[in-house]
Amino acid sequence: MKARSAQDGPRDADVERRLQAGDPPPAGPALAAELAAALARTRTAVGASTPQRGAAGAPSVSAPLRRRPVIRDGQPVAAFIRHPAPWGLLHVAVGERGLVAIELAAETDDFAAELAQRLGGGVVPAGPGIPQPWRETLSAAARQLEEYFAGRRPAFSLPVDLRASPWDRLVLDATRRVSYGEVMSYGELARAIGRPRAARAVGGALGRNPIPLVIPCHRIVAADGRLGGYGGGHGTRARMLDVKRSLLALEGVRLAR
Repeated sequence: MKARSAQDGPRDADVERRLQAGDPPPAGPALAAELAAALARTRTAVGASTPQRGAAGAPSVSAPLRRRPVIRDGQPVAAFIRHPAPWGLLHVAVGERGLVAIELAAETDDFAAELAQRLGGGVVPAGPGIPQPWRETLSAAARQLEEYFAGRRPAFSLPVDLRASPWDRLVLDATRRVSYGEVMSYGELARAIGRPRAARAVGGALGRNPIPLVIPCHRIVAADGRLGGYGGGHGTRARMLDVKRSLLALEGVRLAR
């Protein structure tokens, strides 16, 4: 189905205050324009040419961690940015081989610490010292996320470093083939990968998806038309289901329940 289009709306300062407080900006067709100032800072943080603009004192997408990051062997293994989303801020992290994480609803320090543990190395905010390929991937990710949230991008084209078990990889690779505006049930996905009795295990693999949005696990729903679960972030179950519902609505999907 066709996603809704974006319209202009001059409410940058209001969006800045909402992002500062951790609240989502106003929903509706003016979303893309209302996020423009914050998105411009994302592009600047990862080295794109668009200059920063917006309210003075607004939160930086590459603000330093409250806790000092642990860097082993003198070099980080990943760097991240914070990027505006309809519900607040999300985190995007990249390493040597591509995207390693997108986290939809975690505190920055918790995100960095958990990712460092998973990758076995230091994770730092993006800055001038990170490798140029990392900056290019983060810049592309920021641009594509902006386009997706504005309803202008049905699929992502980004390098992915998917560090997952063989089972999780099987499920997540199949999930990437579910198109924009479409949904599939857990049971249907299980049958698609040749494991018709493994719907519950499919749900477990989706809950461990380290790169939601790019691997669109929000498009997998319950057989009865309910949302099912959503493991794209560390928020409460209710909050994460609201995020899942908003992503499906963005793509033009309205579930019956």
